[in-house]
Amino acid sequence: MGVTKKAKITFTCEPSLKDGLEEWAQSESRTLSNLVEMLIRQAYEERSSSTDRPSNRTDDQQPTEAKPATAAKAKRGKASKGAS
Repeated sequence: MGVTKKAKITFTCEPSLKDGLEEWAQSESRTLSNLVEMLIRQAYEERSSSTDRPSNRTDDQQPTEAKPATAAKAKRGKASKGAS
């Protein structure tokens, strides 16, 4: 078996989403991993090309994406509730 130089990423999703993606991959004679890589690459390239354009927002405005710090706070909050 060959050695790959690609980075590995693990993520979780609903079983129904996984099932649908597996069916899609099979219909295109792809592996699930290859399909997901293609979809992420397309989304990334689309996002990259849209962020290359000048923006109308000022320097102090933040994008409306999910903020990792908020997610971390939510996790800490859940953990502390269970410890009570």
